[in-house]
Amino acid sequence: MPLILVLDQGTHASRASIFTENGLLVEQAKEDIRLSRISHEEIEQAPDEILNSMVSTINRLDSHNLSHTKNCAIVTQRSTVVAWHADTGKSLSPAISWQDRRAATCLHSYKSQAKNIKSITGLPLSAHYGAGKILWLLENSQSVRRALSENKLLIGPLASFLLFNLIKERPYLVDHCNAHRMMLLDLHTLDWSAELTRLMGIPGNLLPECKPVQWHYGHLKICNLAVNVVSGDQNAALYCRGQPQRGDVLINLGSGAFLLSCVDQIIPSTDLLCGIASSNKKGQEYLLEGTVNGAGSALGWAQEYFPVEDLFSQLPTWLRQIKSPPVFINTVGGLGSPWWKTATTPCFIQHGKITAESRYVAIIESIVFLIQHNLDHFKKHIDLKTLTISGGLSQLDHLCQRLSNLSSLPVTRFEDKEATARGAAWLAAGCPDSWTLNKQDITFLPEPDPSL
Repeated sequence: MPLILVLDQGTHASRASIFTENGLLVEQAKEDIRLSRISHEEIEQAPDEILNSMVSTINRLDSHNLSHTKNCAIVTQRSTVVAWHADTGKSLSPAISWQDRRAATCLHSYKSQAKNIKSITGLPLSAHYGAGKILWLLENSQSVRRALSENKLLIGPLASFLLFNLIKERPYLVDHCNAHRMMLLDLHTLDWSAELTRLMGIPGNLLPECKPVQWHYGHLKICNLAVNVVSGDQNAALYCRGQPQRGDVLINLGSGAFLLSCVDQIIPSTDLLCGIASSNKKGQEYLLEGTVNGAGSALGWAQEYFPVEDLFSQLPTWLRQIKSPPVFINTVGGLGSPWWKTATTPCFIQHGKITAESRYVAIIESIVFLIQHNLDHFKKHIDLKTLTISGGLSQLDHLCQRLSNLSSLPVTRFEDKEATARGAAWLAAGCPDSWTLNKQDITFLPEPDPSL
């Protein structure tokens, strides 16, 4: 049976996974990567480390499996921006993380255009997205400005940098999902907006060419596999169980918490995001999306200031025992939807001494409440029926149960942790009707919970 390779580049790790055409995970290799928090606003990674980690994971796969693999999907963290040299492919800048907000001041002058930007792109004016980061690099990086003056500058989403360096044809391309997070894509034409690139002074010919998610992007240098899917990590996760059902919201809990649901058309009037779930030569599928910036990253923030050993082995017990934790003002990474604001420093509110255990329970509850606030906005546009939850933090039973209790909806936990890779594999396999789940899902039903 032909196999499918998925390269999944996330915030904290790169993974190479091999699936069968009907969804069975055959093999996986993983390599951690570093995230540098220079300040509360500046968060970045090393592009060459990311690139090398992806090559390394491919090299660690069984050569027999690779020899029976027919194509490849590449999925990446979104809204992360890199500049690189057109001749060498070498990075000219750090990978400015999706969590980074250093470009906030660069965007101040566009506040009067925020409504127009939202109507064109489906995104709020925010430093989290790529346009501000491109502006910041053009203004502040000497190497970027030099390459621009020499007509040798390539700049765009991390996905485009990886495609240029991993694929032997060296394409300068980007998929619709990653292009969307640049805050420059016209959601109606699925191409760069001439109006917005002109407004922000970013030459349209400087950006990679936009292509559908399902497209022939070229062949991997390392094993000559055809790359036929490129997407954002959260967008791909939406397809982890095959074709999404209307009324189901996927909640993917990683460094951030991302809520996604497929919709039939662009929804212009919403405090959530409207974007592209997937696309091919025939058309596209739209999505509605909510963002909580402080999920796993909030626990990471707490570990810096209030470190505890073996956190994840202790969290289940603390969540079971502690019923009245302090209130945590979760502004880690800034407030995402529906507020879209840079906020004050995170803090705990409670009279008296706050224990380390209660701090972490408070953080988990803050994530649940922020998710619920987003769900309240989803209800304005779709008939919510079920919640499907995936990602590392979803393994906390008490988080899932609290979310079910608060939302009064069943929460089904996708037990296979590789939701992103599995969704990308489904797309690369041609969206088959039959799709194997490695493990049985677990469903949490609403219960009375006065403490919430």
